[in-house]
Amino acid sequence: MELFFKKIKLTVLDKYEVTNEKGNLVYDIRGQLISSGDRFRINDASGREVASVYKKRLSVRDKYVIETAAGINTDVFRIDTMRKVPEYRAKQIGWTLKGDFGKAHLRITEGLHTVAEIRPKLLSFKENLRINLRKDGDGLLAVALLLIGEADNAKKPENADTK
Repeated sequence: MELFFKKIKLTVLDKYEVTNEKGNLVYDIRGQLISSGDRFRINDASGREVASVYKKRLSVRDKYVIETAAGINTDVFRIDTMRKVPEYRAKQIGWTLKGDFGKAHLRITEGLHTVAEIRPKLLSFKENLRINLRKDGDGLLAVALLLIGEADNAKKPENADTK
């Protein structure tokens, strides 16, 4: 199954759309104006909230939380690696998002198994990402984990660690 992740430009709040192969809306994602941190609401095509993603304040290291309407709650930690490429680990579900955010070549893994591969959509210049899922039911959590990586990396300039 493939999903397409697109950031909507020229909006006051962060807004993303996720569509399927046929171009039908699957998820509508909006940032919140009033919140204690980075917070996104993920709604399905009918407008019903299916998940929430937010940055946890007052934690020792960068920590995000994914909460779904189905009752799945997982903490996501940013791990800075020796390669200066961050990884995001979703503790309770055992997933890791890693790869080169600058080139948008990412992979979500569970142990040694690939859950999803994320690449730029052809001719989109990294504005539209193609999420190739191994199982259909993994779409919501894969989108939520990708959203954390995108939002977190958008705040940091690419050369922030270089002198």
